[in-house]
Amino acid sequence: MLPICAAIHDLSCYAKSSLTVVLPVLEAMGVETCPLPTALLSSQTDGFDSYYFYDTSKQMDGILEAWTNLGLTFDAIYSGFLGNKEQVETIRTFAKEQRKISKPLVLVDPVLGDDFALYGPITKEHVKAMRALVAEADVITPNTTEAALLLDIPFCEQFTEAEALKWARKLSLQTHADVAITSVPLIDGYAVACCAKDSSFLIPYRHFDASFPGCGDLFASLLLGYLLRKHDFQTSVTQAVEMTSLAIERTLEAGFSYRHGVSPTLIMDALVKKNG
Repeated sequence: MLPICAAIHDLSCYAKSSLTVVLPVLEAMGVETCPLPTALLSSQTDGFDSYYFYDTSKQMDGILEAWTNLGLTFDAIYSGFLGNKEQVETIRTFAKEQRKISKPLVLVDPVLGDDFALYGPITKEHVKAMRALVAEADVITPNTTEAALLLDIPFCEQFTEAEALKWARKLSLQTHADVAITSVPLIDGYAVACCAKDSSFLIPYRHFDASFPGCGDLFASLLLGYLLRKHDFQTSVTQAVEMTSLAIERTLEAGFSYRHGVSPTLIMDALVKKNG
């Protein structure tokens, strides 16, 4: 039987990010994926002068109530963008309730900010609520800005290897989760800084002169897919880094504009072949 995942992200109707990345990637990896949209957007937001945004908090509550009444269980709970602190608290409650009746793998991508700043709709109360949600997670995938917000420490523009690993260990101790801090700028390159239980490690990667929207969604989705296929954490992170890099490379070669976002379609052949 295939694993079933509740994927809790926003849905952009044009360009690639969030659910338009999450759904094809997890399905290609053999994961039955049940979307729970946190918001409906006309397009992903980076690179567009205007966009339509519809908060689906009320609809989320109705869907979760129906799932609960039906006694549905999930092998994984995977959250990304949550539009307000109430949604964060709703998903925290959902994860805790699911753990009473099943044993889901909970992966939280704590979408809070980037480039040393909060995203537009994120408030201090939202950050506080997110600190409580990541404490319910088995795996978290913050970028360096989000890691600083969760740890409540100053942002950092560049890391030594020791500093990057220290941040990952501190987050793991604080949350009791396996941690993968993405896009860590080192003195001589970039890496994902990780801590899983008592093991800390860096996964270096080739940095492209481009940063497409949706890359974090792609990495976290790949990581979850490999974990659900019973790979260990370090192997899963390594494979997720490799496939994300391949997607960025192919998206660049295809000539897509920045605002199109990273294209998961361009790695479907490699992903299916590797996981066949």
